[in-house]
Amino acid sequence: MNYSEIIAQLFQASASRGVHFGLKHSVQFDEQLGHPTRHYRTIHVAGSNGKGSVSLKIAKALEYAGYNVGLYTSPHLSSFRERIVVNSEPIDEASVVEGMQEIFALESKLGIQASFFELTTFLAFEYFRKKLVEFAVIETGLGGKFDATNIILPVCSVITSISREHAHILGHDLETIASEKAGIIKSHVPLVLGSQARLQSIYARAKELEAPVYISKKISQFFDEENSAVARLALEVIAITSLEHLPAIVPQEALEKALVCRPPCRLEQIGEVIFDVAHNPDAIFHLLQALHTLHPNRKFRFLVGFSEDKEYDSCLELIADVATHIHLVQASLSRAAPIEKLAQTLHEMRSETPFTQHETIDEGMRSAYQAASEEQELLIVTGSFYLMADTKAALGIQLIRDPYELNEKTLVPLTSKSS
Repeated sequence: MNYSEIIAQLFQASASRGVHFGLKHSVQFDEQLGHPTRHYRTIHVAGSNGKGSVSLKIAKALEYAGYNVGLYTSPHLSSFRERIVVNSEPIDEASVVEGMQEIFALESKLGIQASFFELTTFLAFEYFRKKLVEFAVIETGLGGKFDATNIILPVCSVITSISREHAHILGHDLETIASEKAGIIKSHVPLVLGSQARLQSIYARAKELEAPVYISKKISQFFDEENSAVARLALEVIAITSLEHLPAIVPQEALEKALVCRPPCRLEQIGEVIFDVAHNPDAIFHLLQALHTLHPNRKFRFLVGFSEDKEYDSCLELIADVATHIHLVQASLSRAAPIEKLAQTLHEMRSETPFTQHETIDEGMRSAYQAASEEQELLIVTGSFYLMADTKAALGIQLIRDPYELNEKTLVPLTSKSS
């Protein structure tokens, strides 16, 4: 079986099996594989917004400090291999094939049907063991308590923020959602909280488990500043609570270099287009704040697409207040909100902001880009993670340097296929 066939099989599992709630499969995999995460130290990161950025910053700081570091995140933007990284290098295709054949064989032996995320999680855990990583930064997929990653015993747990998301799964109020995220807290393991994660359910769970709590007090209209503060605090906590009693696990120079890194499509500007994966109301609110601060005299045109399980009605309401025009597209995933539903939402809110429905992302992006260029507007691409690769491809954008290091990123000139 080759790489393409393995990936097809994985995504078939995603489409046919959905999400599995509970840790039964994870416990079985972990036992059969001989507890791979016991071979390296882990940092566990959960949260409604910011967990990907915080995970990256922590991993890059440890890497720059000279450690061999694994990073497990989701979802990916353009390649499945982005999810599993060691020292900034994505897992190679051969290792995906070898690792997944082992995981699929184990799944068959156990007589279970694991979810896409469960399969991928243990591919990552086992790959990190084989690569002899010293630290692995593990981002949760959904929630925390029953997330497939929650069989690890980390040296530090992190909850970046709490906002309304996946209400049909996690609950309809912040305390219920916070309770799900608090499921990653472990007995006596230090817990780092972002300024937007200070909820009673989390404090109560930490107290019950005697987990010391460290709080980042940084509040900013820019998510990246808050994320950097959380990552900095987490690394400080790891240093002071380390069994080795290290005075500084990450030198200051390495730390500062890492904190300016952020994943692609987080307020990422390329030419006159800004890509941002804001996909819930709180993230959209922060995005709009940042746009008004950084570009106070500009007008904004939006291209958007959302997952159906997101609060896209609230997101569209916020966007409609500032947009000159909204271009609606359907993201490339099975649970994407149809453009007809997005359009109906805008009709029902009786917004005066004009909008256009597009049958394909490629057509929508080229149309939005041309209109924004003619009107001298900034084009904002936001919503689902699964929009980003397709919208960049529509404009011929190619990344040719490390996408995480903003000060070293080089891109080919932004062009439109229609020009």
